[in-house]
Amino acid sequence: MKLSTLLLRASTPADRLVMGVSALGIVVSGVMTTGEPGRKAVVFRDNQPVMTLPLDQDFKKEIPGRLGPVTIQVEQGRVRLLEYHSPRMIGTRTGWIQGAGRTTACVPCGVLVRVEGPGPAPTQNEFDGVSE
Repeated sequence: MKLSTLLLRASTPADRLVMGVSALGIVVSGVMTTGEPGRKAVVFRDNQPVMTLPLDQDFKKEIPGRLGPVTIQVEQGRVRLLEYHSPRMIGTRTGWIQGAGRTTACVPCGVLVRVEGPGPAPTQNEFDGVSE
């Protein structure tokens, strides 16, 4: 017996409606979170922009953080933090980011990287909050 036949027999129309709406929600949220591909990454140190990195070249760049140097790697249009002195390495666990508007940060080092796309750059007031 085919899986589709089994699903039709084991579910009601309301079940199928809930499954369809859930699947649509997953697809829409996936599209919304990936965003438009970024063109550059802006690096902030203590909430001040310190450099802009193009995402069309592969390289590593080291910047000074509060706890020591933080390495930022750019590869194939995406960027990630490679930290060496952060106690929990949370920024490193974020992994690669590439969609416009995505951010990764090492809070103990005071370093934040934000990917920007072809549209206008967001203003500083678009963050939910800043803690110092």
